[in-house]
Amino acid sequence: MKKNLIFIILIVIILAGAGIWYVNNKGKESPPPSFIAQVVFICDGDKTIDAAFYEGEPNPVEPGERPVPSGSVKIILSDGRNFNLSQTISASGVRYANENETFIFWTKGDSAFIEEGGEFTFQNCLLGESGKN
Repeated sequence: MKKNLIFIILIVIILAGAGIWYVNNKGKESPPPSFIAQVVFICDGDKTIDAAFYEGEPNPVEPGERPVPSGSVKIILSDGRNFNLSQTISASGVRYANENETFIFWTKGDSAFIEEGGEFTFQNCLLGESGKN
């Protein structure tokens, strides 16, 4: 009998904790990313990349830990494909990739390129006149 009572009390505590957590977190969604800029890169072979850049919520890290990028980019390629990519760690420039990193969009300054499956498919891309400030 005593074991059953302890078991019932334990279940009630777990359910109460889950209920409190649910009430406190209900409706809390990440705010939408903040729009930064939209630019067009003109690449070799008359290819273009239309890119809309977004800044995400900062991800706090402990001192000494690597930063966790939170930005994203929406790109439309001149061949009609479009991608929503998350920002990833980069030693130089800003790097965006799909989940398995088979599609990578990299930009630094006024230049960019796209790598797909280890091959450069959009190369020597430079910021178009409409994208320069």
